[in-house]
Amino acid sequence: MLINNTKLLFLYRSILFKKTRFTTNNKELTKIVKALNIKKQKERITYVYDEAIKEVNKYYSKDLCQFIGNKCIAQRKNNSNHVDGCCYRCPINTTTGCPTASLNCKLIYCKTAIKNMKKLKFSDIKILKCLSPIQRLILRGEFFITKEEIIDDLDKGIIIWLFRGVKRKFRTKK
Repeated sequence: MLINNTKLLFLYRSILFKKTRFTTNNKELTKIVKALNIKKQKERITYVYDEAIKEVNKYYSKDLCQFIGNKCIAQRKNNSNHVDGCCYRCPINTTTGCPTASLNCKLIYCKTAIKNMKKLKFSDIKILKCLSPIQRLILRGEFFITKEEIIDDLDKGIIIWLFRGVKRKFRTKK
């Protein structure tokens, strides 16, 4: 089946098209079509997530936070004692920086860092339309966790995500 726009993506993800292989002649939709052709949910989620991270990294290709001595531009400007690049005191941050590729964390930049740029929004990342609305809701609510935990939450669903969220809150308060 040929796809030339994204208006029917909700339908293409359905069980009706489980055995259908999609094609496109639109270069912008190539990654979306590739995602739709991955029939195993966890593999599709992983592909979509990795491509979204690549898109964010490409958009902010330069060192947006301008690190010097493990301090970002805002930390240096405010003479902050915080280091290692996480403005939000992430519980999984290490002395060498962030050990994960969290999409939400990558989309949050301080006003100092993006002063002269248009901020990339969640809705600007077209490949995320390959996820269901519930999966996108879960993804928007995920901060400060590993990629593996995010992928697992997206695969398992909202009820498991809610229970794990409560568990994570208790884990970070220790």
